[in-house]
Amino acid sequence: MQLILGSINGNYLRNITERAAKDTDEVLAAVAYATDSDLLFDWCWDHKIPLKFYGRLDENIAVSVPILEKFLSRRSANFECWLVQHHHAKVIWFRGVGVYIGSANLTSKGWYNNIEAGCFFSDQEIDDVMANELIYMFDIIRSKSTPLTEEVVVEMESRSRDLNFGRVDSGAFLKSPSFVTWSGLVYTGQKSATSRQRDNFLKEWHATLQYIRDIGIRVSAPENRPFWIGESVPTGAQADQFLHAYYYHKTFDGRKAMYQKFFDENKNRKDEALEEALDWWRQSPELSAEQEQLNTTAPFLCSALEEKKIIEMTYEQFREICMNVHAIKDYARRVPNRLVNLPDNGTQYAISQKVEALSRRIWNDTTDSGTKVTGVFRHILYGGEDRHLPERLWEAVMDRKWKIDGLGVSALGEIVGWGLPDRFPPRNGRTSKALRSLGYDVTVHV
Repeated sequence: MQLILGSINGNYLRNITERAAKDTDEVLAAVAYATDSDLLFDWCWDHKIPLKFYGRLDENIAVSVPILEKFLSRRSANFECWLVQHHHAKVIWFRGVGVYIGSANLTSKGWYNNIEAGCFFSDQEIDDVMANELIYMFDIIRSKSTPLTEEVVVEMESRSRDLNFGRVDSGAFLKSPSFVTWSGLVYTGQKSATSRQRDNFLKEWHATLQYIRDIGIRVSAPENRPFWIGESVPTGAQADQFLHAYYYHKTFDGRKAMYQKFFDENKNRKDEALEEALDWWRQSPELSAEQEQLNTTAPFLCSALEEKKIIEMTYEQFREICMNVHAIKDYARRVPNRLVNLPDNGTQYAISQKVEALSRRIWNDTTDSGTKVTGVFRHILYGGEDRHLPERLWEAVMDRKWKIDGLGVSALGEIVGWGLPDRFPPRNGRTSKALRSLGYDVTVHV
């Protein structure tokens, strides 16, 4: 975590944007006031980074008219602006890099001259609890927001002229049919707020599972299955590797996945996009990574995650599972050395070394109730009826009774899929990005 205090400690918001361009998938920004386009908006545009911006809607024109006009003039589905009442947040989430939470608005004074205080949490420091709460916050904001339209800009221009002439009475301004209005948040206890987050998570998770199941049925059909995949391979595993291959072979521009761009192009033509992807898949030559995953790794993981083997699992067996789960390897690659008990002296460790260190830390850890990782696996996979498995997954992600740090929703969603591939297809962050690229409106978890 970094303190962003501007000239007080020499750490400016600009420092983040200068380093973040190549690794940022998209930007979600909820910042109440904005008067300077070049601080964030032009940066996103110049680096082709999709942006969803939520500014404040009030009678004092919190987001300047020139900025609103610039959003409209760009006419890009990857460059969205929404306005919402009762909004005072300053949160900028550089997806894939980290999140700023502080006091600075999108103004030159806020970024350079005022005394502002904020924190920047790197992607590795954003755990599932924090990520889910941020996602929920943006969902709430969007549900109460007014999308930017030409009519909204006309209303803002008129109100701006009134203010320039000293006519401060807002009158009928917020009564315009162009605006979505609401009365603001009401007090809610933590238990109720957590319950709503859980319900939203489960609703999205169930819907996405069905998307992947439906895709699995399609890709495993004889007419769609490439010659190098056997008919006995579980449909969930085939869906996962189809999405894996599509994501890495079809959505990248250089080193960056343009899944948001593909989402905007395909969200209104999902069937056509999927059929085009299936056509590419059925004719694909033998893909070594996907073939190894389906024919070697997937059967190993399915066997290793049987209930009896979980009960008898040794550390060496657990480490081998970690070495073969994509989401765990990806997290190990990014996690700071100190969080996996490696010397934080600048040493560049190999991925296998980082996975080894992460797997050992997880193996030696317990939940707040004293449960080891094998108990967590057993609880999720075999702790009740299949239909309640997503609820047990939520517990392992959000409830300290079942949560072990370092095992997030992507890792556990993938483990569930490899352990029970016929019922629950694997799902991780890469799966969600591939689905979005095909036009499915799913959440990309960290």
